[in-house]
Amino acid sequence: MNKEVQHKNLFHLTSLVTDYFPIRGAQMLDVFFKNLLGNKLLIKSFYLQSKHRVSKAKKFNRFLVVADLNIGDAIICSSGVSALRKIFPDAEIDLVIKKSTKDFFIGNPDISNLFPVYNGAPYPTESDVKELSQISASKDYDIIINFSPMLNDKIFGENNVVNYTLMAAQLVRNEMFDETVNNVSYQAFFFIKNLFDGYMSTDVDDKFEGPSIYLSDEAIETANNFLLKNNISGLQPIIFFNPDASAKYTRIPLEIQVDLLKELRNLDCTILLGAGHVEKNIEKKIIQMLPEENKNAVVVVPPEFKLDAYTALIDLSDIYITGDTGPLHLASARKFSNKNGGSLRNKTAIFSIFGGTPSHIYGFDSKMPGYFAANQDAPSRAFIAPSPCRNITCINKLAKTCGTVRCFNSLNVNEIIVESANHLETARLYRSINSKNVS
Repeated sequence: MNKEVQHKNLFHLTSLVTDYFPIRGAQMLDVFFKNLLGNKLLIKSFYLQSKHRVSKAKKFNRFLVVADLNIGDAIICSSGVSALRKIFPDAEIDLVIKKSTKDFFIGNPDISNLFPVYNGAPYPTESDVKELSQISASKDYDIIINFSPMLNDKIFGENNVVNYTLMAAQLVRNEMFDETVNNVSYQAFFFIKNLFDGYMSTDVDDKFEGPSIYLSDEAIETANNFLLKNNISGLQPIIFFNPDASAKYTRIPLEIQVDLLKELRNLDCTILLGAGHVEKNIEKKIIQMLPEENKNAVVVVPPEFKLDAYTALIDLSDIYITGDTGPLHLASARKFSNKNGGSLRNKTAIFSIFGGTPSHIYGFDSKMPGYFAANQDAPSRAFIAPSPCRNITCINKLAKTCGTVRCFNSLNVNEIIVESANHLETARLYRSINSKNVS
């Protein structure tokens, strides 16, 4: 049985458990997997194996960092690249990512060579594997760091490989402790830092504020032109609402989305509504469900809008509201121009709504203890539905097969509205002052 089939069977089994026993089943799975995969002895074993791999390297001149297959994974693994660059400022550090994310890393000074490889997810294609093998064989890499559980280390041939298992086990263990910062980007940075701690100069600043991405002038211009075309002024605060997600366990149910949009419309702001890419035409379904007086007040960002321009539009917004999906990580990252390295606006409040997946790992929050704040000059909040069956196996939303979706049961919509209203007051003041300064 191959790795992909084993993976699917395992998560199908865990889904059946919570289908039949939502509360007790979730508790049982948490106890089993957290104590199995988060066991201190197991983590120590993984740590010693990884340190042994590091010690086998005769030099540290060339690194290949291999991200997992999704959009968010590319952003997450770039944090590991940042840590490597701090420790080895003169090394050649290459990064493998999903093809659709390549524009976000052009201009990143931490990356020596960029390899946009992956076409799909959640599993690699034969062509993905073949290209990875060719890349790993093309250079004499001192160490390859494989962040993907879907890629067997054997595809990298005779190269010295450190894989994701230590970090994955640590993430699982940290879920036992609410006060421990367990954001996956944060953990990716310190996973690398701790592996190579003996090689870091004592005068190096090891502070981690979050990942960064880079945008082209074309993407920025496209976003600005979209606002102009739709007569959206610089004085009016903007809420950008993303209705889509990569899985039904992280996609906010339509009824809740409609309720949210009706309430947000009362906050005297412009509302942008993203288009569906996984759930095609979800934006049209939402518009149809809105009352007549609200339909024309929502501006739809068309599906043909390129991802980098979409991200530039997030940067021009005051609040970005989304479920747990790739664009959440794009929104939370610090944004720079790939032309001159200059900082963009970076004043977007990131409001993420969590159903199935663990917010402690994937979310951003500037208020709650144990959470990591988004890399923006604005608050970030994780709003968590009290799902009765959420458990650690929900971390893999694309492999779950639960028949009944309970992920967003009893979500507190009013809490999101209150936080939005509070931040919009700050946004109005900033926009007013900025407008006077410009004039």
